Formats: sequence, C-alpha cells, structure tokens
Amino acid sequence: MFLAPIRMSVVKPNIKITKNSSTKASSVDFQQLPAYQFRHVNWSDLKNMDITGPHLKGPRIRATPSLKDNEFDSIPEGSANYQPHIYNFSSQQEKRAAQREVKDVQNIKSKIEDWENVSKVNLSYQELGGQFQSRMLNSTLKKLIRCETLILVDNRLRNLREFTFPCVKELNLALNIFVNCSDLPICPQLKVLNLTGNKISTITDISRISSVEVLKLRNNPLVWTVPEYRKLLFDMIPSLHCIDGMTRDDLIQRS
Repeated sequence: MFLAPIRMSVVKPNIKITKNSSTKASSVDFQQLPAYQFRHVNWSDLKNMDITGPHLKGPRIRATPSLKDNEFDSIPEGSANYQPHIYNFSSQQEKRAAQREVKDVQNIKSKIEDWENVSKVNLSYQELGGQFQSRMLNSTLKKLIRCETLILVDNRLRNLREFTFPCVKELNLALNIFVNCSDLPICPQLKVLNLTGNKISTITDISRISSVEVLKLRNNPLVWTVPEYRKLLFDMIPSLHCIDGMTRDDLIQRS
C-alpha cells in the first residue's frame, strides 16, 4: 500500500523585498512589521518596558508638535506646546480625570527616563536651541545631577548660563552658536571642554572654565582674530594643559 506524498505549505512572512540596481541586498517593508504602529511614539512614552535613560547612547528628547499639522502652522512658535483639547471639558469630572491621567503619565515617564542616575548623556543633533524645544531641554538638563560626560553637539545652543552640572567632567558643545564663555554652564569639576565650531570671538569671563585642563577652540573667530590666543589662555588659566592639540610645553619649546 502506497501513501500519497504529503504536500507541506510554507507560510511566507508578510515582508516586501526590493532589489537595488547596484547591489543584490534586500530591504524590508517596515509598514508590515508589528512595531510600525509605534513609529511616532517617544521611547519614554512606552509603558511596561525595562529600557531606561542610562541604557540609551543617544536618546531623543526633541519635542514634537502637539497639534495637527494644519493647525500647528498657524500658531506662534512660543505657543507651540498649547493643547486646546486638554482644556475643553464638558464637566469638572472629566477635567479632573484628565489631570490625573497626565500626572500618572508624567510619573511613569520620569521613572523610565531616570536622568538623575545617568553618568553619560548624548543629546546631539536635535536642534534643541529653538524656543519650541526649551521646555523639554530645560527639564532634562536640570535633572543631570550625576552626569559626568555631557554631549550636546550641533543643537544651535547659545546660552546655558542658568544651568549647573555638579559632576560633569567632560562637556562637548561643538557646532553650536555660543558667543562667549559667560554663556556656558557652571561645571565645578570640568576638565575637558570642546567648543569647536562656535562663534566665540573674545576671551571674557573665564571663571566658568577655570578648572579646564583640555580645551578645544578650533573654527572659532578668536582663533584668527586674537594674536597668540593659546599663550594668552595658558597665562589666564593655570590648570590648562592642552589647547587645540598643543600642550603648554610645546608652546614653550616653540617660543
């Protein structure tokens, strides 16, 4: 007695493969993947997960418009965070319920972000200097009480003088628009400061960088307009060991 062969059906994943003319590599149609529904959700808004701020190498904190696109274009930048639907309630009960929900979400978000315990924070390339981003940026920076390395590259920042970072030893503010040292944050333990590619043209109020040992100032106006800027800074800041790749000893040997 012969048994008929069994025909097995293979279930193919719902993935779209596209070919590239230059290579044979394929790409996945991410619209078909389960996580696609969370494409516009901030990582800190996801409940019941184990990932927190200290786990992320470059968390995104840039705020997004809370209004619909067609409504957002018609309001001033300073009022961008206004959400009229939150304030239009039919009863006080609905209003109180919404307030409780907002408070619960904020508590969950605070635990997930865990900025107070992060030792290294990289918030680069998010254009956080705009007025629309100020609330989110300020809220995050004020919580960095244990941060030792802070990286804020290319964010169009121009003023952080109101902030104090008690534990920061390395601060990277390259590719921003700082004009002078008086606009820098207070960092009592600062050792390495990167100000490459800013708008600094004069050396004033160096008290904010009096503890710095390594300083990077390339592509700032003062590099070309202040004669012997390295020698001047070495004389003004005794702790300085290296400026733009040149040590104090190298400068002495050249002179």
